[in-house]
Amino acid sequence: MTRPIILHPATPAELVTLILHHYWHPTTVIVGSPKQPFMEAFIYEVNALPEETLPQIRRKTLLQTSVSRHIRVAFAPTVTHLRGFLSVFTQSDSRVSPPPHQSQQQQKRNSQQPLLIAYGFLEVHRMTTEWSAQGLGTSAGSLVEAAMRNGFRAAIVEPRGGGDGFESWSSFAEEKAPVLNGTVMRESGAWAGRMIEVGRILGRWFEIERLPDEEVIT
Repeated sequence: MTRPIILHPATPAELVTLILHHYWHPTTVIVGSPKQPFMEAFIYEVNALPEETLPQIRRKTLLQTSVSRHIRVAFAPTVTHLRGFLSVFTQSDSRVSPPPHQSQQQQKRNSQQPLLIAYGFLEVHRMTTEWSAQGLGTSAGSLVEAAMRNGFRAAIVEPRGGGDGFESWSSFAEEKAPVLNGTVMRESGAWAGRMIEVGRILGRWFEIERLPDEEVIT
């Protein structure tokens, strides 16, 4: 099996476009947020962009309709929800069926290893007691184990842009987290105790997809 991967950050619409173009049933997406905010962000983004920017999403083609019905999506607004979903994840209990009448290209894509994508993996941990090497490592291990158990390839995609202005994996990788869960934050807003870069934490499990000029902490 190929090594788990961290894909380049993407907006909700870019994530959907990525799946439409490159992945097929039974690829599964776990969104690290409640359903409503994700859908609102997706709809706002699509409506705000010129039609030629995201034509494959704006135009309700038969392919898009088919894919939307055959890609499994789950919402995990907390770390507890995320780990709970991963602990019982199995493709056999999915109600999402494979698309009918696949073309030769689609069949080739379908024969490749599907992804188990955690979208907003860091976001769901940030500003919680699980924002630490210990907490992130526990969740990353659960994601990788659930993917391997079902013949999937584990993947992480972080939201691009937003209030923090993250545009690349490097901007996430350079963030620091405490080593242990429950580390106290000082009045200054800085964490107490030893800190470690997020890129080093996740680099134990994941291969990094990056742009040619993007440096990543290893």
